[in-house]
Amino acid sequence: VFRRGTITRGACFAAGYGMESKVSVIVPVFRVEAYLPTCVDSILGQTYRNIELILVDDGSDDGCPAMCDAYAAADARVRCIHKQNGGQAFARRDGVAVATGDYFLFADSDDWLEPDAIERFVRTAEVNKADVVCSGYRRVYPNRTFDTVLCTEETVYAGEAVRTIQRRLIGPVADELRFVEAVDRLTPMWAKLYSARVIAAGKWVSERETGSLEDAIFNLYAFRACRVCVLIPYCLYDYRKDNRNATTLRYRPQLAEQWERVYAYMEEFMQETGTGDDCRIALNNRMALGCLGLSFNELAGKRPARERRRSLAALLRQERRRRALDTLEYAYLPRKWRLFYGLCRRGRAGTVLMMTWLVQRLKSVRSK
Repeated sequence: VFRRGTITRGACFAAGYGMESKVSVIVPVFRVEAYLPTCVDSILGQTYRNIELILVDDGSDDGCPAMCDAYAAADARVRCIHKQNGGQAFARRDGVAVATGDYFLFADSDDWLEPDAIERFVRTAEVNKADVVCSGYRRVYPNRTFDTVLCTEETVYAGEAVRTIQRRLIGPVADELRFVEAVDRLTPMWAKLYSARVIAAGKWVSERETGSLEDAIFNLYAFRACRVCVLIPYCLYDYRKDNRNATTLRYRPQLAEQWERVYAYMEEFMQETGTGDDCRIALNNRMALGCLGLSFNELAGKRPARERRRSLAALLRQERRRRALDTLEYAYLPRKWRLFYGLCRRGRAGTVLMMTWLVQRLKSVRSK
């Protein structure tokens, strides 16, 4: 792994890094009438022009199908696919199947890109001969925006060092636990530029099977084909946080079982690739840290407090989760999180829910 200063836009294009490479942008579309124009316009208005935009209408039952067709009729760079609803992951897969780009970029249909995002991605990829380029992103609330950065300066992972990225996708270890909120910053498929070769190595699993983290599974397998990965210190992707229809804001009754499938996929990957103890520790830490997500999920359910408490208590008592909590690397956690996960370890579901509610309230106040 090494770091270096960022090459300027003018210098790169003067050196011959133009717009020869084609970028396929894949956007799954489902019930986003209010947000789709912002997303599509941000892509078609990019400073980098050699793109194709593939809108995958995933059986949307609002005005989105007609909007997609209108964009395709107005701009030759836009292609539209209409399909039965199958979920976001498979909509992306179907978009990839018809794409013709040298590079691939994914965007959710309620988010958008910075005007020069693709230009910066391609420039970085071609200067470094990189297979994957990852940027930070902005979390956009109605009245405030927060930058989520991946690094302070351009960082290149080459050869065996790419394995570090894969391990981080599995979970955090040691000092990384000091930033619990940053555990999955590398997980999303958006805010990344992929080479076509890397995309072909990815593993497609449905969010309906895994509940979330299907992006982590895809990336784990995709990065097997990655020779060079570059992290850049920019926020090129804008992640909308006020879409009340977003899946992450709903109660998901099967979430715990779905996450067990995620862990199974990760274990399968580890067996296939012969990973070491660091990956096993990382997965154990992910299982333990997942108690926060499970507690948030219980709060999202419209059920009496007693039922929420009973449900979370049962989850905390599950043997595999208890083992993960027993061996979590508590020494690296900040004090507040040592307290929180210590309470999870002791099965104190009521207090855990109360602390989760306080975290939720603080996040809500901070975002206003």
